[in-house]
Amino acid sequence: MPFTPLHMGAALIVKPAAKRHLSLLTFAVAQIAMDIEPGIGMLVGAQVLHGPSHTVWGALLIACLVVWIAPWICDPILRRYNREVRHYRQDWLVEPEPIKKAAVLAGSFFGTLSHIGLDSLMHHDIHPLAPFSSANPLLDLVSHDGVYQLCALFSAVGSVLWLVTKWTTKQKRDVGSV
Repeated sequence: MPFTPLHMGAALIVKPAAKRHLSLLTFAVAQIAMDIEPGIGMLVGAQVLHGPSHTVWGALLIACLVVWIAPWICDPILRRYNREVRHYRQDWLVEPEPIKKAAVLAGSFFGTLSHIGLDSLMHHDIHPLAPFSSANPLLDLVSHDGVYQLCALFSAVGSVLWLVTKWTTKQKRDVGSV
């Protein structure tokens, strides 16, 4: 299914350790960009939904495009998010802005490459190594439902870990300012 939020699990499980070095917003933009081709394919009734965008080369090209457009999309969303959490006096949830270039790069490339990795596990029409090979060495290593279950688990665990990390950082700041 195109534009599934389940791919976010890959980023959410990594975010607590990566901290400011990975942009979740950029990762999300990369996920959407990757699924434009299958989305259009579904609309027009294409036989193959996962074409060139779901190869390593396609993912790298899309990541470069996301690096270029992400600041225009993600920085306003982050500013709005920070305004909202400040409005509700939850300053411990504020994220640094603007998003660092390194975090944009990490979000873009991790987003597109993890996307083809996850999709390669379950879609028969993906050839991630094209044009050099039509093989898909990841196909069926994990069941379709298993991929979704892992992504959901990673999302839940990663979200909790991120909140705990943010909270403990807040506690350290509060103790240091006393």
